[in-house]
Amino acid sequence: MNYKDIINCIKKDEIKNVYLFYGEEIYLINDTLEKLKRKLVDPSLEQLNYTILDAKEISVEKIVDTCETLPFMSEKKLVYIKGLDIFKGKSKNFSEEDQNYIVDYIKKIPESATVVFYDVSSIDTRRKIVKEIKNHGDIVEFTKLNDNEFNKWIKKIFKSYGKSIEVKELSILKNNLDYLGKNASKNLLDVENEVKKVISFMGEEEKLEQDHIEKILSSSFQNNIFKLIDSVEKRNPSESIKRLNHILEQGEPILKVLTTLGNQMKNILSVKLLLDEGYTSKNIASKLNLHPFVVSKCATQSKRFSIEELRGILNTFLDVDIMIKTSKMDEKMAMEMLVMEICK
Repeated sequence: MNYKDIINCIKKDEIKNVYLFYGEEIYLINDTLEKLKRKLVDPSLEQLNYTILDAKEISVEKIVDTCETLPFMSEKKLVYIKGLDIFKGKSKNFSEEDQNYIVDYIKKIPESATVVFYDVSSIDTRRKIVKEIKNHGDIVEFTKLNDNEFNKWIKKIFKSYGKSIEVKELSILKNNLDYLGKNASKNLLDVENEVKKVISFMGEEEKLEQDHIEKILSSSFQNNIFKLIDSVEKRNPSESIKRLNHILEQGEPILKVLTTLGNQMKNILSVKLLLDEGYTSKNIASKLNLHPFVVSKCATQSKRFSIEELRGILNTFLDVDIMIKTSKMDEKMAMEMLVMEICK
């Protein structure tokens, strides 16, 4: 079961007695808990009928007592148990006897309680406790949103603040948020903070413009790399050195800049080769596992380079990488030399 599935079940009042939540998207877990709470608990009785237990600080007896205590003036109570480290590997807080007791108790949880266990990122589906929860309730994995879901999520945030966002600006914003893709580092909590910064900067303006994004998120590393390549492909050495120095002044390590710049040049070559073979941008994005905005940017930048030039540039990257790692040249001087060489 995933986030979408459990939200649909909550809407239909198809709520189980026990759940195991796990996964990287804490934002979605919190959202699901909030929806469960609104469905099951009267706000005026929340202190009595909604309990959060930190399993690192309590006993098995406390867990059972909390579940067995009848809800006050209500049919249901919600019990959220976090930090119970018995869903994978050896537990640091609970003995084997305690774990077996909990496993046996799962099927005895009263109808008056809905219990949610939360484990941080992953679980071992072979463990007894996991199998028992699956038999008597549901296991819910909270993974990252896909591209379409992410679009809807962003639009919903803007709408909640009385703002609007168009397709072009949505694409630019996503590219600055580092959420989609295998190597993306941000989760929805991170993204929400960034989006709120942009919305706050908009002030009274209702429609998001590219200028808003650039002024708030333009310091993002990836965006600066794009700007550096833009100046390089225009064969503008003074602007390119200026862009490079701006990135380095932000405190970015030179090897990180070299690697990221090299990877982007590889992307430009790959996109150019596939375009020459007749692939569409959409097919290229899927084949290379790149965001459509990145493919679009690479396609534009590739027009200023021949395939031979790009291959030569990538060989130069390898030479500079070796020079830096073997201390044959000052790393900043090596990077500047590389940028000047590409600009020729």
